[in-house]
Amino acid sequence: MDPPDSETPALADFIGTRDSFLVIRDPQLAKTGSQARAQLRSLPFLAQFGLRNIAHPGIYDNGLRLVEYDLVANETLRENGVDDVEFPLVHYVSQEMLTGELQDEDSTFDEQDVVRRLLRARPTDTTYVLVTDTSTPKMPRLTKKPGKSFIDEFECSVADYKGLLKRYLQYNLDSALPLSTTQNLYFHQVSAHHKRAGIEAGSIPDLFDYTRIPADSPAWDPLYYLIREDVDQVLEDYSERIREALRSWTERGPTQKVANSMLDMIERVDFEEDRLDNYRYRHQKDT
Repeated sequence: MDPPDSETPALADFIGTRDSFLVIRDPQLAKTGSQARAQLRSLPFLAQFGLRNIAHPGIYDNGLRLVEYDLVANETLRENGVDDVEFPLVHYVSQEMLTGELQDEDSTFDEQDVVRRLLRARPTDTTYVLVTDTSTPKMPRLTKKPGKSFIDEFECSVADYKGLLKRYLQYNLDSALPLSTTQNLYFHQVSAHHKRAGIEAGSIPDLFDYTRIPADSPAWDPLYYLIREDVDQVLEDYSERIREALRSWTERGPTQKVANSMLDMIERVDFEEDRLDNYRYRHQKDT
C-alpha cells in the first residue's frame, strides 16, 4: 500500500473509499460517569481533513478547545431538527445515546431520529461522519430486522480510529509521544514540533512548559481560547476548571500539571491577548 497523501482534504480518500457516509469507531465514547473522558480525542485528526462542522453532546464543550470548530449540540438537533445543519458534518453519538438510555425524559425525539434525518437530509455525496463506540451501531426502534445494524441499510464504510491515527502518524509526524500515552493527534503534533526544535517532547506536561517552548508551537493556541472564553476573569477554582476541561481531550495522565501551566501563563499576562503575544514572541527572541 502506498503511503497516504496527507495533503488530501477528503477523509474518504485517506480511508480508501468512495462512500460519503463514514462510521469511525472509537471505544472511548462508551465510557460513562467518572470514567468518561477523551470523548473528543479524534476531533483534531478529523479537523486535518477540513471537517469542522461538529455535533456532539453539549457536556463535552466544557471551556477548552484544542482546535477550532463550529459546534451544534446534539441537544439542539433533538429539539430543533436538522434543517439548518451544515455539511460535511461529524456527529459524536455513542450506542447508549442511540438506544435512548442517556436521553432526558422530556426529549421530543432521540438520537435514532436525528441520525436517520441527517442521513436523509444531507446532499448527495456529502460527507457525514458518525463517530461512535461500535462498528455495528444499532437503532432498534427504526431497524426492521432485530439485531441488525442500521448501517447495513446504507452505503457506508467503517474504520477504526486508532488504526487511522496510527497510519497517519507513521507517514506524517515524528512524535516523541507513544500512542499508548494518547490517541489525540493534537498532542502528537505539538510533540513533533517540539522534537524538531530540540526540546523535551516525550510527555504531555513537557509540551506545555511555556518558559521553554517556541513561539510557533501549537501549545500556545489553547491559551487564547481560554482568555476569549473567560471574559470575566473568574479566577476561583480556575485550575480545577481547566483540568476538568482537559478531560474531554485526554485519556489519562497529569492533567493537573498541564492545567497549572496554562493558568500560570494566563495569570502572568493578566488574561490579556496582547500581553500574551508580547511574552510569547519576546521570549522566543530572547531564547
